[in-house]
Amino acid sequence: MLAFDIGFQVDLDKAEPWVREATRRRVVRGRRPAPVWFDYSPPPLMLVLSAEKIPIGPPELGATTDASVELLLYDFGAALLTYRTPLPGTLDALPALACALHDNAALEADARGHLRRIIEAIGSAVERPRLHEAVEDYTVFSIENWPEGRTPAQLASEHEAALAMAIEAEREPVSAQQAERTLSGRIAYTDSDLAIIDWNAAVLFDKAPQDVIAVLQHANVELLELRVLDQELDAILDHADETLNALIKRRIWPGFATGRILGRVAAAQTDAAVMFEGVNNAIKLLGNQYLARLYRVAANRLDLPAWDASVQRKLEATDNLYDKMEGVAGTRRLETLEWVIILLILISIVLPFTPFYY
Repeated sequence: MLAFDIGFQVDLDKAEPWVREATRRRVVRGRRPAPVWFDYSPPPLMLVLSAEKIPIGPPELGATTDASVELLLYDFGAALLTYRTPLPGTLDALPALACALHDNAALEADARGHLRRIIEAIGSAVERPRLHEAVEDYTVFSIENWPEGRTPAQLASEHEAALAMAIEAEREPVSAQQAERTLSGRIAYTDSDLAIIDWNAAVLFDKAPQDVIAVLQHANVELLELRVLDQELDAILDHADETLNALIKRRIWPGFATGRILGRVAAAQTDAAVMFEGVNNAIKLLGNQYLARLYRVAANRLDLPAWDASVQRKLEATDNLYDKMEGVAGTRRLETLEWVIILLILISIVLPFTPFYY
């Protein structure tokens, strides 16, 4: 899965008629119960795109992607493309495939090509279109068949080393301590399924994994958007001194200059707040239901709470920055008014002594 930011917002209702065979993505609940409100709001637009098969890794690996790519468009300006390739026949062969998939330049280039064509196709449905340089990739090894009489927990226990290597995309075995940490993000609904989730990849033993994959897709998109938002807030704060100095140095007609500068900061601040709320409110994941608990496991492994806290802190910092700038602007306006009043007083004093007064 590769997540990208393609613009500030996407009008999905406007984009849907322009894209053939588009449908609205709903969270697939499968056999696991979920509350009636557990869904996207609004649901993203889902497309299945025809694509060239892309070789994965060296020829001896024998892995290629399918001839189709799933694309999800979110109203808060994110896009996620999902590539699929058959798994090898044994768990011990997963690490080689994982290393070939990790940071795969061919997949990223292909994904960006699809997104450029989509942005061009839906046109004005994307507000402030731009294909951001940031990308967030995530691999899901979805195992739907295994030997009869064996449970996923047993298989995971027997192949801990291979699974840890696959999740970390390492060619050499990791230490026992690292393997324990990597495989500790486990959650299961029954004895016949198991999800092992970490920051870089997940392994699913599940005969019907669609709902779990949907949750992992959203977590990956959320991480991407928080990263993008964090960068944009950094850009505002990095130029805070320059902005304040520009306000302080304005002496002539400061009202017009400060209005433009404050307007730019306020617009950036509002955009950040709107994006933050859009990402966090896109899917309702509350309560003690299985998928909600699974999301919390994924969020912790992806460090989403830390990213969320970082964005919150920087949003508060931009609020403080705007308040200080407004204070400086207010002081400048008062100084200007004081000079105007002084000039009027001087004129009223001097005017009676001029020949033009009578």
